[in-house]
Amino acid sequence: MKRRIRKKASRGLLLFLIILTCTLSTTASIEEREDGLVISTRTLPAAEDNYEYLTLLLKTGYGHEPAGKYGLHNLTNELIFFLLRTTSALEVNYYPYAEYTVFTFVLRREDFRAFCSELDTIIRLDTLLLYDLCNELIYRHYHTPQPPARVGQHVLYELLYGPAHPYLNQFKADYPKLNINEVNLWFREIYKPNNLVISTTAELPEEFLRKPSGRDLQKKVVLPAIPPPLIGGPAFRFTETRTPYSTIFLSFPGPRPTEDAYFTARVLQKYLQTQLWKRLRQDLGYCYHVQVNYTALQEPTAPNITIILQVLPENTEPALNEVFRLLAQLEKEPPTPEEIAHLSAREEKKQQKNYSSPRFLSYMDALGVHLGLTWATGLEEFSAALQNITGDDLRYFTQTYLKQWRLAVAGPEPVELHAAFIPNDVPD
Repeated sequence: MKRRIRKKASRGLLLFLIILTCTLSTTASIEEREDGLVISTRTLPAAEDNYEYLTLLLKTGYGHEPAGKYGLHNLTNELIFFLLRTTSALEVNYYPYAEYTVFTFVLRREDFRAFCSELDTIIRLDTLLLYDLCNELIYRHYHTPQPPARVGQHVLYELLYGPAHPYLNQFKADYPKLNINEVNLWFREIYKPNNLVISTTAELPEEFLRKPSGRDLQKKVVLPAIPPPLIGGPAFRFTETRTPYSTIFLSFPGPRPTEDAYFTARVLQKYLQTQLWKRLRQDLGYCYHVQVNYTALQEPTAPNITIILQVLPENTEPALNEVFRLLAQLEKEPPTPEEIAHLSAREEKKQQKNYSSPRFLSYMDALGVHLGLTWATGLEEFSAALQNITGDDLRYFTQTYLKQWRLAVAGPEPVELHAAFIPNDVPD
């Protein structure tokens, strides 16, 4: 325990020095206006092409929807997205998450001020006046079938968080109950300066979102807190679907992006992806693709690490056996220092590419400001944290996080877990 405390203290000192260095040499400035709008202005290198980048983060996500109005938030943002696609922006992207919503824009430098005026006008609208489009979207959602994988993910989220957790709102959308009047009221309630974070590579116009309007843009937005995940022993549920294959979701509660263990999880994600690809794909031929996802930024209050694979029904149990065998091995024999260094270097190279992209930096800048992440735009800090990870960190992580596994299988044939490699009893 004393060795771990000394190690954490040394890491903290190193990160503090890196943060201090980045702060002294940063090219970003953060302003919180009197109306609550948070603006981070980040200057791009002089060699950058003739483009500007702007990210708008709405502090409201689908997890904040009123009870019984599931789908309302997504429908509102879809309408805003279609409005924004008619502006002077070259590229518009929209990312709906449970805890916030993110819009990203790519603009010609000469169009930046015109776009800001268009964005300003849309946010200050008293009504969307898009009755036909709203009905069209409701009709489309209502008639879109749920794929088997989404059914399995719904079950997984119930096991991870409990059936009443707001992360499950995405699975409970009831679009026929919604109408344009409710959309307009929700829009007026949440699209306000004090509910926004903007990351921009050019100065916003002084008058941005300051003009008077027919509604109260200063009224405080009150959002319910997102609860933590449901903590308990292992759990498993099978769901029958009409498919010729089984979709497996094996998930574990993960560390938040503000915790030191976040970086250990990034290395573990790489390790599991590499090992499962080799074992399940190359050696045993059970599947063609393996995904290992870590939803720390998409779901920062209650993140998870999830292994996803699709196999033939007869290979479901053998594939699960192999996954649990790997987890048991990881607890007893973590990767060697050389393997960890290799995995860390791979992750660092990936992030070097990301951090060199203005789009990525703008996106991460908005998230970093909102969540208080100093490493969001600081590659040096990110890299230093990766380089400090040891085998003891991975063993501790395995013992702390990977014991609370949740398993959901959606497929044509029931699965019974008899394998000796499954480390805990499964509750009924």
